[in-house]
Amino acid sequence: MIEPSDDEKLVLGILSGTSADAVDIALIKIKGGEKLQLNVEKFDSYPINKELKDYLLLCSSKDKIQTDLICKLNFAVGNLFSDCILSFLHNYNIDASDIYCIGSHGQTIHHIPTIENFLNYNGRSTLQIGEPCLIAKKTGIDTVADFRTADIAIGGHGAPLVPYLDYILFKSENPRVLLNIGGIANLTYLKKDCEVEDVIAFDCGPGNMIIDSVSEALFNLEFDQNGEIASKGKVSEILFEYIKSLDDFINQPPPKSTGRELYGKEFVEQILNFSYDNNITPVDIIATVSEYTVYGITNGVSYVLKDTNEFEFLISGGGANNNYLIDRLGKEFSDAKFVCDFPGNVTAENKEAVLFGLLAYQTLKGVKNNIPSATGAIKKTILGKICPAN
Repeated sequence: MIEPSDDEKLVLGILSGTSADAVDIALIKIKGGEKLQLNVEKFDSYPINKELKDYLLLCSSKDKIQTDLICKLNFAVGNLFSDCILSFLHNYNIDASDIYCIGSHGQTIHHIPTIENFLNYNGRSTLQIGEPCLIAKKTGIDTVADFRTADIAIGGHGAPLVPYLDYILFKSENPRVLLNIGGIANLTYLKKDCEVEDVIAFDCGPGNMIIDSVSEALFNLEFDQNGEIASKGKVSEILFEYIKSLDDFINQPPPKSTGRELYGKEFVEQILNFSYDNNITPVDIIATVSEYTVYGITNGVSYVLKDTNEFEFLISGGGANNNYLIDRLGKEFSDAKFVCDFPGNVTAENKEAVLFGLLAYQTLKGVKNNIPSATGAIKKTILGKICPAN
C-alpha cells in the first residue's frame, strides 16, 4: 500500500498512443505548492488486442466508416481503460478510494490542426474517444479527460501538451531539447533558465508511425525491433525525395501539430506503391522511412538551436529503443550531451502517462495547464472535462 502524506495526492495517468498498441498507466504521487513535485510510484502497460487495434486504425483513416462503429468504440475503449485501471489497482494492492483522480487522454481518432471552413465556421478540430464518464463510474474515481479541445477553443492546435510536463520537470541552467518519439516525433526546447513563456514546442513529423506501418506491410511485424531492419538496409535517395514531395508539413514553421491524418494509411500506401514500381527492397524501404524520421527531427532541432549544437538531449517514447534512430541522431548532433536520467522516476516509457495524470491534477486544482507558446493558443486556460465518480 502506498500512503501519501496529507499534502500529497495519488493520481493515475492513462493513455493509448497513436500507434494504438498498448494502454499505459502511471501512478504518480504529486505534492502541490509553489514548486510542484511529483514522483512515479508504479507504471504498467497493457497490450491492445489486434481486433480492437485494427478497428481503431480503421477509424483513424480517411476511409468511409460507419458512425455506429465510432459510437461503439467510444465505449469499448472506455471499458478497456476501466478494466486496465482496475487490474492495475488490484495488482499493486491499491484502493480506489486512495486515488485523487484519473487523467485519461483517450485514443485519438482524428486531429485536424489546420484551420478549415466548415458550415461557415473557421477552426481546427480533434476527436479522442474512450468515454471518461464510463471510466469514472466503473472505477469509482473522478476522471478528467478530453484535454485538447479547450486549447483549440481559444485558437490553439490542442497539441503538443507534453511541454507542460517538460517545463515543470526539466528546466535547467543548461539549454535542453526534449524529444519524444512516439507515433509522431515532437520536441520541447527549454533555453537556459527557461521561463514558461519561453517554451518552444511542436511536432517535427513522423516518429514510429510510418516505420511501424511499413514493418507490418512488408515483414508482418508490429515494429522494427531495435531498428534492426533499418540498420541492415540502405537509404534510397529516390524514395527519400519522393516522401519529401508528399509531405508539406515537415518544413512548416511552428506552432504546428500533426498525426495519423497525414502520415497514416494513404501516405504509407503511396510510399509502398512507389517502392514497388522502382524495385526498392523491403530492408531499404525500412531504412529510408527511418531516415525520414531522422530528417524531420533534425530539421526541428536545428530550427530551435540555430547556430549551436551544444545542448542536453533527452529522448523518450518508443523510438528511444530504436538503435538506428538514436545512432543517427548521435551523428547529427555529435556535440550534444545525451541525458538518460530523468527526475521523479520518469522514464522514456512512462512520460506521456505521467503527463495526463499531472494535467488532471492541475485541472482539479484550477491551475491553467496549457502552454500558448507551444500550441498557438491566444492565452492560458484550464484543460479537460471533469467526470465525477458519484
